[in-house]
Amino acid sequence: MERPLGPDGPGTGVARLTVRFEVDPEGNGPTPGELAAALDGLKADLDALVGLPIAGAGISRPDRDLTELVETYRPRQRELVDLLRDEGQLTPGEHARLIDHLAAETKETPPPAPAPPERFADHPIAAMPIAADRAPDIARPVPALLREYQITSLRQAGAVRARRQISFSEYMALKRHFQELEERGTAPSSSSPG
Repeated sequence: MERPLGPDGPGTGVARLTVRFEVDPEGNGPTPGELAAALDGLKADLDALVGLPIAGAGISRPDRDLTELVETYRPRQRELVDLLRDEGQLTPGEHARLIDHLAAETKETPPPAPAPPERFADHPIAAMPIAADRAPDIARPVPALLREYQITSLRQAGAVRARRQISFSEYMALKRHFQELEERGTAPSSSSPG
């Protein structure tokens, strides 16, 4: 029994094992059971010497066409196609066909285009980066903020701050304003502490 040493066939070398049987003086040879046992022993010895059986060598069906192979296995990486061959799922011809398909697909697929730059308008205002925050050098007075944004509670001041329409220092001034009103007991009915 012989087996090629590599997946490319006998060009890389061949391992050959033989078994000899003695013939008795009457000319009787080994029995069919002895021959089967010897063949199984040779296969096991070759597997141990050369490695696993040649991928796809035991497949006794004709090669499938490329369309069927692509629909069945949906190949994306050569390593996965090699694993299918090693597991005996593909014949050598099917393996070669899928490798060629992957190579052609890689050449045809252009690299992905860079993403367009993000615009601030694409995001909710609360998700805008700090760089877009309104940060004046001098905080506006509380009465002006109350009038401009129609703020009547600390909760509303927090919402205006979340929309980045007032600076942090202006929000803190509004917070102090509403806390003072609450302490004096003159807070508007709609106000709520933060």
